[in-house]
Amino acid sequence: MIQIGKILKKVPIFRMLGKESIDFIVERLKFKTYGPNETICGIGDPGDEMYIIINGKVKICIYGDDGTTEQVVATLGAGDYFGEMALLTGEPRSASVITMEDTETFVLHKNDFDVILEKFPSISLSMGKIVSQRLRETLKKASQLPKTQKIEASMGGPSGDLKEVPLVDLISFCESNSLTGTMILTSAGKKGVFEFESGQLSSVVLGDLKDDKALDEMLNWSEGRFEIKVRPLTLKKEGKEKAEPEETRRILITNNSLVVRKVIERALKGLGYEVRTAKSIGDSMKTITDWGADIIISDVKLPDGNGVAFARSVREKKEVPFIFLTDRSIRSDFEQELKQLGNAQLTKTHEVSEIVKLVENLL
Repeated sequence: MIQIGKILKKVPIFRMLGKESIDFIVERLKFKTYGPNETICGIGDPGDEMYIIINGKVKICIYGDDGTTEQVVATLGAGDYFGEMALLTGEPRSASVITMEDTETFVLHKNDFDVILEKFPSISLSMGKIVSQRLRETLKKASQLPKTQKIEASMGGPSGDLKEVPLVDLISFCESNSLTGTMILTSAGKKGVFEFESGQLSSVVLGDLKDDKALDEMLNWSEGRFEIKVRPLTLKKEGKEKAEPEETRRILITNNSLVVRKVIERALKGLGYEVRTAKSIGDSMKTITDWGADIIISDVKLPDGNGVAFARSVREKKEVPFIFLTDRSIRSDFEQELKQLGNAQLTKTHEVSEIVKLVENLL
């Protein structure tokens, strides 16, 4: 099950933040969907947003000198993120991100990130600028690589001749494009292997030589071939390797609007929850009897009654937490009633990101 707060804590620029800061960020995420083969961002587009993938799959692509030869640098799926450095630099995109299937995301815009920086000055912007500047220079160099150097496209990734592309440029290329995979160098019967994980060089091996010694020798190679084999990026799971599977939580959405039901349902299913929907109290009570629910998300006004009466009917059978969808115009009318009801939350808006945050806090 995807936990948005935990994903944000994995993003380097958010790693130092506490729960209050992370919650503040989650509240500003926007829900956005894409169809198959749709470009989320293209090379040269403004770098003003970062994305967290809720559900679906995307590919990170660069293009050869002819502008049509596509090279897939990495693929990302549910729980992965991209574009985080854009929040610091605002630099144009150096690669295109294209969906491979129906994809749902949460998006954080740079304007919202700037608000976050003002509220939480503990984020070291000056440090971020230094890091991002270094990455930006490397990225610029790497993004020019396919246009100025001879690189051949292959199913697994780029390949070519060391005469055309120096090893230093190849390493920069892999780092700045967040490569997860293997780069193989061959020269004069010798074979060197570089392993990368999310753009980080994790090991270098050349025969009996390892790491610095292996790298020092290969840096002197002026002839030979290179091949980059890409592996799909996946979100690493923390904790024990054989952790027991988490119990899937059940969420019931009760709302008269089909659109509201479907939008919230898609987001929660993408996060790993079991979800059912109903348009009235009557339909909901039948679902609760047959299926149960760990959380109920309900409108405050329903076709056959109001949300408070609905919650009281449910509580006669089982103590279930409620999240009521409201906005500022009607919120005050229900606050006092819900205090008496207990174990119920009111949303401030109908933003999906706010609903997701409340669900994660309750569970």
